[in-house]
Amino acid sequence: MTALLHIRNLKTYFFGDDGTVPAVDGIDFSIGKGETLALVGESGCGKSLTSLSVMGLVPGTGRIVEGEVLLEGENLVEKTEEELSRIRGNEISMIFQEPMTSLNPVLTVGEQIMEGLLLHQRLSRQAARERAVQMLKLVGFPRAEAIMDEYPHQLSGGMRQRAMIAMAVACNPRLLIADEPTTALDVTIQAQILDLMRDVKEKLSTSILLITHDLGVVAEMAERVVVMYAGKVVEEAEVQDLFDQPAHPYTEGLIRSVPSLDEEKERLYSIEGNVPSPDRLPKGCPFAPRCSEAWEKCLQKEPELMEIGHGRRVRCFLYDPEEGGSR
Repeated sequence: MTALLHIRNLKTYFFGDDGTVPAVDGIDFSIGKGETLALVGESGCGKSLTSLSVMGLVPGTGRIVEGEVLLEGENLVEKTEEELSRIRGNEISMIFQEPMTSLNPVLTVGEQIMEGLLLHQRLSRQAARERAVQMLKLVGFPRAEAIMDEYPHQLSGGMRQRAMIAMAVACNPRLLIADEPTTALDVTIQAQILDLMRDVKEKLSTSILLITHDLGVVAEMAERVVVMYAGKVVEEAEVQDLFDQPAHPYTEGLIRSVPSLDEEKERLYSIEGNVPSPDRLPKGCPFAPRCSEAWEKCLQKEPELMEIGHGRRVRCFLYDPEEGGSR
């Protein structure tokens, strides 16, 4: 599959009085044209910051210190803010976690969708309005003309999320980044939003970077999965392979944590401990203090990301025969 986006050795650090914090620390992965790639992991693993790095929207004192973000060969890291502003919303769009804080409360839904069309597509106001109505119909609004003149607070949570998707896909972006697109929505609306994203992908041939901690959403939406932990990629696999035979102990723990209707358990499984803060990472493998299969080597040295066949990569000494691996 031809790569649309290729991230190489991306490092995004934060700088403060107490030192440097490596929030995203040397990640590599690619997204093919028309592919949905899921980026998964617990909160604090660096998923959202990875997406903001792709968009050139690193907050606060953070900045990209090394690496490349290649959009069909063009390195976005080297772009000026003016050049990036022409790419955001046009070639790469993003659906944020909470639409109520992402939509402008003093502008109508229609004005917010039209803004990108007027800026990037250089349409007339009439043409932009017609396109915005078309987008609202695409995302399932039966009364699109009326929604154009309503404000975000007049819409339900699910309707706001649909409006966000309409805004994100209005300019036919090549890549759509969806950061926890179903968070805080009830299960019925979640299913509708996921169906909508699949529909948009098929109709517009858009690639999707799906950021989530919900493995049910991953199983339903993605072709490939990248698992992150403590700012690094710890596993990459085809979605079916990942669920059938997870390689990294962290991935195994995530999958075991998913409730099952087929098994009767007194208590749900959970991975002991928490994701370490990026400014206080343990020596060796960051997951070793929480890992039931860790041995002395894991506490002393950090494993490299290695190929284990069939397009799979894993960062674990269990797969390295030179380090005494047992798998």
